[in-house]
Amino acid sequence: MKREIYSTPKRFIHQFSAVAILLFTLASCSQKPHNPRVVLNRDYKNEILKGREAIQLYLIGGNFGVSVSVSVDGQTVWSEGLGYANYELKSPASPQTKYRIGRSSQMFAAMAIARLQEQGKLNVHDSFRKYVPNYPEKQYDFSIYNLGTHTAGFPETDNSLLMNPDKLKDLKAYVHASDNDSLVYPPNEYFNVSDYGSCLLGILAETLEHKSYPKLVQEMLLDTLGLHETMIDNPGYITANRAAPYSRNFIAQIMNAPAIDSRFVAPAYGYLSTADDLNKLGQKLMNREFFSDESYDLFFTRNKLKNGYVSELGFGWTIFEDRQGRTVYIQQGSTIGGSSFLAIFPEQKLVVSLCTNIEDRTESMPSAKIAQLFLDRIEPLSPEAEDPQATEEQ
Repeated sequence: MKREIYSTPKRFIHQFSAVAILLFTLASCSQKPHNPRVVLNRDYKNEILKGREAIQLYLIGGNFGVSVSVSVDGQTVWSEGLGYANYELKSPASPQTKYRIGRSSQMFAAMAIARLQEQGKLNVHDSFRKYVPNYPEKQYDFSIYNLGTHTAGFPETDNSLLMNPDKLKDLKAYVHASDNDSLVYPPNEYFNVSDYGSCLLGILAETLEHKSYPKLVQEMLLDTLGLHETMIDNPGYITANRAAPYSRNFIAQIMNAPAIDSRFVAPAYGYLSTADDLNKLGQKLMNREFFSDESYDLFFTRNKLKNGYVSELGFGWTIFEDRQGRTVYIQQGSTIGGSSFLAIFPEQKLVVSLCTNIEDRTESMPSAKIAQLFLDRIEPLSPEAEDPQATEEQ
């Protein structure tokens, strides 16, 4: 009798446990992945693992975050975030994380001007003052094209003004603050990256469209191109998935970045984006979608200076050739609390984009390493090309 008394409950316990395990398994299978946006293509397993190692090595320097997006022939093969979008909240970086993209914002000014030229509203080789006649006359006349290729003669600028947002309230105030400044060289004799020149492109677009620069970029470019995670960096808005901005102090410790408002220099520094959105844009440009052939030639043709030197700058873009002679179109930007990188290899159908929530030099970021990993997979070099000495010995 005792065996029956004690064995019956035990049998029920085993049955209950089995049912509980089954229900838990079914529930677990029905749950969505923690982050369905993460893409890890098995065909590129080795490249992704080595790319992760490069990012982890980069993140040893502090508790910030990196998001990466890689596409090959129009297909995203790697999209992931590593590190922290917000370290204090222990919020991990992800493909949805929005970062300050710094000077990569300047491509939107160039694209807006190209679009206006396609609509017959301007000619980039005309004088800037033809369309904005109230702009003060300088000692040299410069064209819209000079502004887009950074050859108008304006001095190099930095982002120190972002630290004093109370001094300048909008784009027009920023431009008017330099009304009386002289050009430092005749147009197209040298090239010098100037945020002021990009802001003048913004003023030109506002003048022709009678809209604020953020609004016209939203309507003309972002909405049409489907860049739904790219937006003006408005510190007053509650923005989902916005990364906390960080900076380094004089002994390289990670600190909270100071508060800034970059809306008054929106054509130069003012946008947030994700690595995925930048990659999406890169794919559209690589496939020559949306813009006309004239505009693509404008973007991706190097400017020739008066002395015959061919610079690395097109209209709003940088054009490089790597050591193997492969053409690459580059956007790279850094500002207080954020950095970005976008590389388009049109012949290899490869687009690589990275964003991080700390101000950093592009050469310090693992972007070149990651691009090289995928280039080696897509277009592997012969042993002789990898080791020039071997060729000489033969």
